[in-house]
Amino acid sequence: MKQRMRPGKTKISDNLPLIERKGKPSLRYFFILIGIILVTGLVYRESLKGAFLSYDDIENVVNNPLIQHLALSNIPKFFSVSTLYMFTPLTFLSYAVNYGINGLDPYWFRLTNLLLHMVNVTLVFFLSFHILKKQKPSIIIAALFALNPMNVDSVSWISSRSNLLCTLFFLLSLICYLKYRGKSSRLFYGLSLVTFILSLLSKSSGIMLPFTLLLLDYYQNRQMKVKIFYEKIPYFIIALIIGLITVYFRTDTGNPQTVIDYSVPDRCFLFFYSILAYFIKTIIPFHLSEIYAYPLKINGLLPFLYYLAPVIITGLIVLLVKLKVNKKIVIFGLGFFLLNIIITQVALLEDGFHANRYAYLPGIGIIFILSVILFEIFEQSSTWKYLVLFILVIIVSGNAFVTRKRSLVWMDTMLLFDHAIKKSPGSAFAYNNRGIAKYNTNDVEGALSDYTRAIAENPGYAGAFYNRGITYYNDRQFEKAMGDYTRAIALNPHFFSCYTARGVLEMDVLQNDSLAMVDYNRAIEVNPSFAQAYYNRGILALRRSDLTNACKDFQIVKKLGYSRADELIHRYCR
Repeated sequence: MKQRMRPGKTKISDNLPLIERKGKPSLRYFFILIGIILVTGLVYRESLKGAFLSYDDIENVVNNPLIQHLALSNIPKFFSVSTLYMFTPLTFLSYAVNYGINGLDPYWFRLTNLLLHMVNVTLVFFLSFHILKKQKPSIIIAALFALNPMNVDSVSWISSRSNLLCTLFFLLSLICYLKYRGKSSRLFYGLSLVTFILSLLSKSSGIMLPFTLLLLDYYQNRQMKVKIFYEKIPYFIIALIIGLITVYFRTDTGNPQTVIDYSVPDRCFLFFYSILAYFIKTIIPFHLSEIYAYPLKINGLLPFLYYLAPVIITGLIVLLVKLKVNKKIVIFGLGFFLLNIIITQVALLEDGFHANRYAYLPGIGIIFILSVILFEIFEQSSTWKYLVLFILVIIVSGNAFVTRKRSLVWMDTMLLFDHAIKKSPGSAFAYNNRGIAKYNTNDVEGALSDYTRAIAENPGYAGAFYNRGITYYNDRQFEKAMGDYTRAIALNPHFFSCYTARGVLEMDVLQNDSLAMVDYNRAIEVNPSFAQAYYNRGILALRRSDLTNACKDFQIVKKLGYSRADELIHRYCR
């Protein structure tokens, strides 16, 4: 005789199998999943008409010669250079495929991002099903992930494709690992390792996968024996190797930004505030901005809420633990979130302060907990079923509305940064990038105004000084340009592009070849892959009638994939 369970006493995962059993989602849920994917496509449809943005898209795609020469013989180059301080060869290979098929048409680049997101929605459903063995909460998780407004930044921004690819292979690796656990198949174990490598080659943030696998083992009640750690050794070795490669490509380039000078305790409170913001906004997406301003310290102190953040986080964790939900589900969801968000918070990047795009993968853990709680309430009481359904309809439809609205902001550079400044008026980065957009439309006065405002918001912003210097140079205000270049280099001695810009001014305006040569050499020392510095140094050598060294530099330019020196090589370097 079957034992009847009293309402209100069942926990959703009390009777879940600990390892995978044979079983597939029903056809009904496949159709629901297809419906979710179609709705997602409709929500993002209008944003596909947008342009390339003057926010990394120009450097990553439009002016990137690497993606314009896709051939088997050229593929090794993708693994030997970095763009914008990142080692993401698989991402740039995907750009090259886009370019090879459709050229520089932003529609197809944006559509590819959307298709990758749709694949990830599907993978989120199957991963959730493998973990929970339940279709309803899995479909809820997929729907909330598909239409979460926090994910717009990853989907609608071409330059955030690395997030999408990294997540795709990360999820595939987890699914293959669960298949391996269920079937003891070495094939699936090998596939899990391969997809992990592909995840890291898309973006280094996938490095936390080995720890996520241990979290899965804990959730599935695997005994923590030596075998569990032994089978993770290849994952950790791969993570270490690609992690070191990533560090190498980051250290041989200069970052033009210096954030506000924060102490170690300040950085800890910034971290807790970011964690709190991600947690809350994944569930309740309010006051979302494309860029968030770093907080200003007044009398040496951060705003009060930053000091309160650890207390609020502790309270939320206690509340989750006290809910009538299997504790392992709460621990798994929180662990998944924290493990995969921590790696994004290590460096204080100029546009990285609790940036929405960083929550794309980690946010799945929060959505997992929310969906399971709603499903448990739905299952336990017929009285609450309609309320839960109503809440789900409100959440999903509200998310779809906000997601569509936010996706349209990413269609145009000026629209993007106007909106970011409106939402986060203290963002020096937003002013700086809007200045770049204005400069590209020949609005010199507007560009100078925005750069100056960026410097006012953050006096240590080397990038804003550099950009204002370029604008002064092209406006023939050479003395002001020299002052801004020198100030930017003082703030960031590794600012290789600024050394090159100052070298041009010294060579062409001041006619001081010796100083120009020093700056070009310094730029190359900082970044040996910076073609512009070689090209300018070659021009300087040519002007000195030093054909030998000029041709050496022009050949390096050609080797780096740039055609700018080809005519000079043909004329002088036979």
